Amino acid sequence: MSRHTSSPRERINIYIGNIRKLTGDCADKKHAQSICGRRLLAYGLLDTGCREIFRERAPWEEVSEYLERIMQRGEQGKPYFPAFPSVFFNISHTGAYAACAVAKVACGLDIQEVRAVKSERLLQRTLSEEEYALVKASGERNREFCRLWAKKESFLKLSGEGITRDLKHIPVPAWYEQFAPYENVEGCISAQKVCGCMYREVTAEEYLEKISIF
Repeated sequence: MSRHTSSPRERINIYIGNIRKLTGDCADKKHAQSICGRRLLAYGLLDTGCREIFRERAPWEEVSEYLERIMQRGEQGKPYFPAFPSVFFNISHTGAYAACAVAKVACGLDIQEVRAVKSERLLQRTLSEEEYALVKASGERNREFCRLWAKKESFLKLSGEGITRDLKHIPVPAWYEQFAPYENVEGCISAQKVCGCMYREVTAEEYLEKISIF
């Protein structure tokens, strides 16, 4: 999977991969989701020419561990690189997959595996009246809720708020784009200016080849 949207002033690169395949060599299965997200981040940084970020990495240091070491997190947990303020990224994972957005503009990324909505109370607590009606009227109730949830999470991750506010009414940013990288996964990317996106699925072989420059 590799595709582009229309070309605007800024571009966001989104890298997506299978967690099990991208962390098959890892003994730490408990943190496979996080490791996969950071490995996709490493791939994206190298793919977009941000090699200077790796200049202080020790030869024996695993890429995902190194990136975790040089990251900091904002008050609500949004990660960033304090030494590289012009490099923005966002990571998400769900079910069998992880995704990472790399850009030169702040962005919010979320992916959600389509699952059955078991609680009507969850819909009523998180959706506006308009959104609730949309889900109820949809022939694909679970997918529609998943799409809305990914959008909300994307907006919150862009602002750095996290799930700390009324989920029914979240301010809509200047731009967002919804996408479906896999049949059972819905996603959304957002920013405060109009952007275009490049979507790419990363295989384990491609990841290993990319980091082999070290």
